[in-house]
Amino acid sequence: MKKLIIFLALSLLYSCSQEVETPQLSCTQPNLPVNKTVDKVYELSGTTAIQYLYDDITEAYVVSSDEGGNFFKTISLQTKETENASAIGFSVPVDATNTYIDYRVGNKVFVKLKNQFTDLYYGGLRIGSLYVSNAGDPTIGRISQNEYKNVLNASCTNIDENELVKSLSIEEALLDSKLNTLIELNDVEFTEAALGRHYFEESNNVGGSTNWYLRDRTGNQVIFRTSSYAKFADHFVPEGNGKVRGILTKFGSDYQFMVRYESDILMNGKRSTPFFSEDFQSVKNNVNFTLPGWSNIVEKAAKLWKSMVYSGNGYAEFNTTSTTAAENIAWLVSPKINLKEYKNAVLSFRSAQHDLKIDSPLNTLEVYVSTNFDGANVTKAKWTKLEAKVPTLSTPARQFISSGGIDLSAYSGNINIAFKYIGSGKDKTLNGAFMVDDIKIFGEKENGNF
Repeated sequence: MKKLIIFLALSLLYSCSQEVETPQLSCTQPNLPVNKTVDKVYELSGTTAIQYLYDDITEAYVVSSDEGGNFFKTISLQTKETENASAIGFSVPVDATNTYIDYRVGNKVFVKLKNQFTDLYYGGLRIGSLYVSNAGDPTIGRISQNEYKNVLNASCTNIDENELVKSLSIEEALLDSKLNTLIELNDVEFTEAALGRHYFEESNNVGGSTNWYLRDRTGNQVIFRTSSYAKFADHFVPEGNGKVRGILTKFGSDYQFMVRYESDILMNGKRSTPFFSEDFQSVKNNVNFTLPGWSNIVEKAAKLWKSMVYSGNGYAEFNTTSTTAAENIAWLVSPKINLKEYKNAVLSFRSAQHDLKIDSPLNTLEVYVSTNFDGANVTKAKWTKLEAKVPTLSTPARQFISSGGIDLSAYSGNINIAFKYIGSGKDKTLNGAFMVDDIKIFGEKENGNF
């Protein structure tokens, strides 16, 4: 009996020492023949939903994910950028959730186009099913739960998302050609209104999401949109400076940036703090502009700059639509700003227009700097015109744009910044309104810190 036990033990030890072959799991997804590029699909699409009639297949890579809850029943895909062609993105609405399980970021997907519908939604390509609104208007709807996997065929190819992401400034990113593509914004931070707040706040609920703003040091801004269903919705917005990775979307004329998960947000750097800042949030609505230290001066005619409040935002405005003077010239001049302790100073501001009729130097906004303004006589001071981006007729009404970073490194000591409006109330083609907001000057302290 003892020998039998020893034999059985040795047999068990021997069998356990044998290598057990691990079954190999292999991808069995077919490689479908691609015969249509995404840019060609874009060219064939328009603002009205049209059916794609040909038995064509295109391919693209997944760049969005609903794993973090910020994207709902839609998948963003893009092509891979090459030396000769930029990436092109598009969205596919699907009537399904948890799509990240089958369509991981970086997964190449073959899209069967036949019998699907396409359109350009605020400039961005969509591919989906037909949906007819209550008003009878055809638009793009979600591909049904039973059908979407037949349209979106996940391949066996997966690449790292770093091969797809494009590092851009806010200014470079805000283009229709970048919609639904994976973008990383560097050296950005949330504006002051978001600090101390959650990503989603019921008091700032816009269609089930909250809109805050990201900005860079040159004054460019973009909406940062977070769904109430995002897993990080109740977390606090970071106060630092850094980079954010996400998908560019658009609604109306508003570009909106959406991250996929909270890990897309890396803001551990020191916040950039301007040494001069004016956001006009303390002004009163529709009165002649007045703030301590500021000068509101008429050079020709009689109308002054006014302070205005629109949708809770305060700003300065000059509007000639109610005047009859042949020529209006008015100056809005900042307080003295001391550059003594700073080097490499950079000015930025935001401006907008409404009711412009034409683009003309006889109806425009100009920006100047002076080192000898006495606080009263603008014509006696020496003014140097600064090159800045200002709104034109093509800029959507009341949409603020950044001036870009304006170099002030040639100046030291005290300066004044002036906004000069030129226009006409008599010639109705030369009237309209310009709005100014969010004036900031950044600089390096002599010890090297911002």
